[in-house]
Amino acid sequence: MRAFLEQIIVEAGEMALKYYKAGVTVTIKSHETDIVTEADKAVSEFLIEKITKQFPDHGVLSEESTDGVIHPQASIQWIMDPIDGTRNFASGLPSWATMIAIVENGVPLHAGVYFPMTKELFIATKGEGAWCDGVQMRCSQKQTLQYTLGKMFVTEPTGVYGTYYPMYKQAFHTIISDYALKIREFGCSAALCYVAKGAIDFAFGNSGLDWDYLPTFLICQEAGLIVTNCEGNPWESGRQDYVIANSILHPQLLSYFKQ
Repeated sequence: MRAFLEQIIVEAGEMALKYYKAGVTVTIKSHETDIVTEADKAVSEFLIEKITKQFPDHGVLSEESTDGVIHPQASIQWIMDPIDGTRNFASGLPSWATMIAIVENGVPLHAGVYFPMTKELFIATKGEGAWCDGVQMRCSQKQTLQYTLGKMFVTEPTGVYGTYYPMYKQAFHTIISDYALKIREFGCSAALCYVAKGAIDFAFGNSGLDWDYLPTFLICQEAGLIVTNCEGNPWESGRQDYVIANSILHPQLLSYFKQ
């Protein structure tokens, strides 16, 4: 399955890249910031066709599928975001990716994230580590938040997004007032792969769904990161908020939510 995942995620990403270069039209879904393009739908259809042909008994859930889950009772599910960062994609910003997670009985087994603009392929298998272009990744080993680089995404409730907003807003403002640190926001959940790579030291946010998180969270965990919700409990499917850091920084971050 992993080899097939690596093959089709690159094919899908390169397909999206052709649309990106040609330009796309935008349709609003649930609200102004929740959009879709013809590229999202085309890439989604491509992936669904490939997966169902190769593994006809597996389930498939795509963010852009209008038919719901294919084979919802299947023990193995492919959960994907054909183009994560659609607003960037549609605006001509290069921060976007194709993401897929393979889940068995609710447990993520394999994950892939492909950035067509940089040709970076992030892959993880449960218990076997996380890799970027064939090089195994380890997360940042920083031991204090001072002078760190963080990915913090806090959004007001809109549509189905933006849970635990007051708590995340307060934590955001308090952390940046307490420390000399830098913030990066890429406009896509796929950028959490750079926390796994050690390029970013920590991340937290309050807005996303399973197809945003299942691929990236497995990659982060396999790179040595702790992934929880703001209460410090292991992140579970359906929860929109997250706190991600190494074992030293993670409790420091959680202390801001407990305040």
